[in-house]
Amino acid sequence: MGCAGLPNFITYSALASGYDSRSQKIEMPSILREKTATRTQSEMRTLFVNKFPSIYRSCCGLLLLGGILFSTSGGAQDYRIAHCYQGCPLGADSDNQLIIRPIYALSYNTERKSADWVAYTVSAGSIGIASSLSRQVIADNFVSETLVAEDFADSESLGLVRSHYVPLVDFAATPYWEDVNYLTNSVARSSGLNQGAWYGLDWAIRNLVNRGGEVYVLTGPVYKPEPQVESLLTDTPHRVPDAFFKIVITATGLGAAFIFDQDSAVHVHHCEMRATIDEVERATGLRLFPDQSRPIAGSAYAELGCVESSG
Repeated sequence: MGCAGLPNFITYSALASGYDSRSQKIEMPSILREKTATRTQSEMRTLFVNKFPSIYRSCCGLLLLGGILFSTSGGAQDYRIAHCYQGCPLGADSDNQLIIRPIYALSYNTERKSADWVAYTVSAGSIGIASSLSRQVIADNFVSETLVAEDFADSESLGLVRSHYVPLVDFAATPYWEDVNYLTNSVARSSGLNQGAWYGLDWAIRNLVNRGGEVYVLTGPVYKPEPQVESLLTDTPHRVPDAFFKIVITATGLGAAFIFDQDSAVHVHHCEMRATIDEVERATGLRLFPDQSRPIAGSAYAELGCVESSG
């Protein structure tokens, strides 16, 4: 995929300071090995490329930096982000900022103060116990136009809570777990949904991973024609998502899509929120899987605890 359609900014957050995967006693999951094995210099901490036309080079070769693979041929530079299945989504706002970290990639919408999509891969080796890990929010040095921790102070009065697109538990066993706490990974979600169907699907995903190996996850907000949810009580105008989507793709190419309304009651099961990828694309305006070289092979609903519909 060429770079002509990329947003204005890309951010890559490199290795945690002083981390050396060779010193770890446990085997790194394959998705993290891919992201750490071929860094050009251990001293590199951050790569920031402003204005994507500037990354076009008249040179040849391959360069792997964490989760992003650059290749150059004929003067144009191509990229592949390992977090994304069949390519990262297209169609997000052209002013969005693309942030790539060792455990996820996201496209951040500075007007709505939320990522438009977030992609990550969960493996059995990345899942851990998060009970003792910090939930302290971290300001993103690369994106200043985010909500801040204080914006969520009175969220519970509106039935909302500060939540993550990428769950902390899914990466608690990695050295990058704290990246989950960046404000660019935060969003206001209703407490009923957060404790109900959303929580249930996250558990189902982890159970699937422990049984069957790595899965790709793609998630993000849905905005309906008219706002359905009150905004947080902040000085910064923005839209709180009216719903969320989540798509799960297994290593064998099985897929399942869900759309969760914010007003979902806590007792609603995630299987009641099933959707199709076409429905998610219509609701978001995104082209979710632009690289069709590996088509989705079938349904993963049964693997996520959902009884298949006979119709």
